Amino acid sequence: MNLLFSSVGKKLQVAISGILLVVFLLFHLFNNLVLFAGEESFNNMVGFLESIKPIIRIMEFGLLSILLMHTVNAIRLTFANKALRHTPYNQTSSDSSSLNSRTMAISGTIILIFLFIHLGFVWLTYQTTESHNYYQILLQNKIGFLGHFPTSIFYIISIMAIGMHLRHGFQSALKTFGVLSKSKWGLLYNIAILFWGVIPVLFILIIISIQIGWIS
Repeated sequence: MNLLFSSVGKKLQVAISGILLVVFLLFHLFNNLVLFAGEESFNNMVGFLESIKPIIRIMEFGLLSILLMHTVNAIRLTFANKALRHTPYNQTSSDSSSLNSRTMAISGTIILIFLFIHLGFVWLTYQTTESHNYYQILLQNKIGFLGHFPTSIFYIISIMAIGMHLRHGFQSALKTFGVLSKSKWGLLYNIAILFWGVIPVLFILIIISIQIGWIS
């Protein structure tokens, strides 16, 4: 129990919760890729998820718990690390840490704002609408939805922030589990691009496809 709440334990919680959040992103991506199959296919997919709503609700509460665990422990570790710095770094920023590392707090804040907007518009509308045309709801040209150009720009910026966040997160998680880039497990650093690079790019591709009319 002491290990769980120690600095190492908090790092493990951040790493494990981060990996679980990536699994959710992968699942969410597969669902969104159905948009390319057309309106009927997407509506059927969302309709199926609606038919198993009790199971989805349990998964959503689990996801919320994981997100809270990840956020709270990440904030605690950030403040703990700052408290250990008795003097400012003399090195330049490029020497002391990577760009991703230095901007974790900024990218994390952008991601949280993005989540509030996404949940407040898309998710909440899906829960309260009497229409079953989820495809047209998602693509409508209104603030908070993917057909709205300014919203789409913010979504793309947020997804880029998620990519930066994931890259540093994967590197930190691998180090936490004792995997070094030059070790025999170093290949995992390269494989991780499938998650921090490919997943965000595909999400952005979906948004761009909506804006240029490939998905309409």
